[in-house]
Amino acid sequence: MHLALTHRPVCSPREAAAVRFFQMRLTPFLSDGFGRQWAPGWIRCNKEWIMTLDDIKAVAKRLARARRIQHIVALEHVAVALGQTHWRGLTEAHKQGWRPSAEQLKGLKCLFMAGAPPINGVMASSDIESVYGVMGDSLTFTRWVPEDVSPLDAEQLYGTLNGEAFCLLGDEFEVAIAGRGWEITVDQAPWATPVVRVTDRRIKAMPVTNEAFRARAIQILEIRARRMHAEVAADWPRRSTMPDYKGRVKHPLSGGVAAHWYCLHCDNRQEGRSLALNLWHCPDCRASPIDIYIKPFWRGDIPPA
Repeated sequence: MHLALTHRPVCSPREAAAVRFFQMRLTPFLSDGFGRQWAPGWIRCNKEWIMTLDDIKAVAKRLARARRIQHIVALEHVAVALGQTHWRGLTEAHKQGWRPSAEQLKGLKCLFMAGAPPINGVMASSDIESVYGVMGDSLTFTRWVPEDVSPLDAEQLYGTLNGEAFCLLGDEFEVAIAGRGWEITVDQAPWATPVVRVTDRRIKAMPVTNEAFRARAIQILEIRARRMHAEVAADWPRRSTMPDYKGRVKHPLSGGVAAHWYCLHCDNRQEGRSLALNLWHCPDCRASPIDIYIKPFWRGDIPPA
């Protein structure tokens, strides 16, 4: 799913070809860090690349959803990443003809990637510096796919931890770190507990049985899980992860809006704020969002919402 940017019509086929050329050449470093790409919306007749305010707001909206922060906070951080002191200063500069440079556009990508500073205490998808700071030489990344991103932003990551080879991979539903004869997985819910499994009991010296090794492996796994959470939140409606002043939230699948919801599995009532924090997984029984309803229709003649 690409960022929804408005492309204003150009005035000639030649300029349309220039736009396509620009997108092919520059979108590799304009990826938002989640495998999606975006590019500025239109150009002037003198071929100066221009990013509209609507484009910038769209990037801020995705940042707000991914980091689960207020939109105005995201606008301020986007403005700083583009070299302005604050959002109001950016809008005034835009009126005077300022447009972001290619280097400043790269700064937007960094807001979504590993090593980005926390916003209101919320980290970016991964924090590679914290990993190296704690583990030092005991952790080595040997290769990752794709190679044009930082290791913890890759789809597949291979390395060694305390001399033991491991592979880290995942999607929007589960992430896992695994080695010879063992694996640790964690599902989509932010409050989920990592599950340790022994996959080959014939191996005698199993590193995952060592408490220190297991703790470090889980730390790497949880950093990758934060990226999974950000990917999910970025694709959902903003109200699904940010309650309003009454505590009401919007179901990411059915679209209903309420302050209290009901779980089909455990039959418990849940507050919308708790569901939003746990990405719509039941805090009591870990049921998935598809099992959360606005009304407990299974208790009687109440139609499902």
